[in-house]
Amino acid sequence: MRENGQAEGQTQYWNEGMDWKRFALRMRGRLWVLLASLLASALLAALVYLTGRALTAGAPQYRSEVLFAIRYNVQEDDETLKAFINEYNAYTWGDVMRSDPVMQYVTEALPGVDRQELEDALDTRIASDPEFLTAGFTAESAALSEQIRDAYAGAMALFGQTMQERGLSAIEAWKTTPAVLVKPQNRTKNAMGLGALLGLLVSALWMAGYYVLDDRLLLISDLERRYRVPALGYRTKDAGGIYEERLEENLSRLASQKGPCREVSAKEILEGKPDWDALRAAAVVLCAEWNTPCLRRLDLVFCSLQAQGIEPAGAVITGADAGFLNRYYGIRAGKKQKAEGERT
Repeated sequence: MRENGQAEGQTQYWNEGMDWKRFALRMRGRLWVLLASLLASALLAALVYLTGRALTAGAPQYRSEVLFAIRYNVQEDDETLKAFINEYNAYTWGDVMRSDPVMQYVTEALPGVDRQELEDALDTRIASDPEFLTAGFTAESAALSEQIRDAYAGAMALFGQTMQERGLSAIEAWKTTPAVLVKPQNRTKNAMGLGALLGLLVSALWMAGYYVLDDRLLLISDLERRYRVPALGYRTKDAGGIYEERLEENLSRLASQKGPCREVSAKEILEGKPDWDALRAAAVVLCAEWNTPCLRRLDLVFCSLQAQGIEPAGAVITGADAGFLNRYYGIRAGKKQKAEGERT
């Protein structure tokens, strides 16, 4: 009978869902784990990022720029040519500047530099006005960057003269910028943010898993649900208070119904030498200690009681934290009880 009730209680335990209030109260004292995990993950992510950044940095790079002014011979009523101009975006000019008609002038100006290196050094962009093109030139030295810049500036001017029948009158180097050291983007803050987020998720999952797997005895509902034993109440760490009063009333009621009661602790049954004859002769009240992994240990306790032919008349949770119980049940403690909760 006891085994069937215990199995039924365990099934109900897994199917009952999450007690969010109990979870919040249990985890409140472990918020430091969440914060520590968040901080450690952020610092670890920053360290990994900075290490990877240092290992993959490569040689210093220098970049110079030229702002090209592209002159078109556009008539006000020439809509076809206006559409043609708008089609020349930064990507188009990037392809043009890498084409053979332009590169033949660039390679002639820099015969000692490989063509692929010249093309790789180039990047282009057009902000808003299609008549202005910004071209950048990145190389391993400031001098080489400026040499490539000057070679492209001359090549584009010569190329512009060959495109006059397409409506393009000239390409001029409007503004040149000296080479400066390229500073790689530092995304340490992004890495720390990502690390903190992952740390938060992992620690939150750990805390949830800890709560699900933890079967510490905290509430009388734990006993009633799993072992089908009448719960008589709590005996708090400090005597007195509403919990002690209700417990004494319940014990008196049990004694009037069952006769003399005899309290026995779960620890005594497991580790001591209980007087089985005396227990069989009285109404047994099992005392289980609060906030210890009792539920697993109580399996052995009830197994021993069943083998001795003893059916507990009730159970009491001893050493309970009145402050926790007050918060869980929403009880406003009096002055004496509040002082006791603060001490615990």
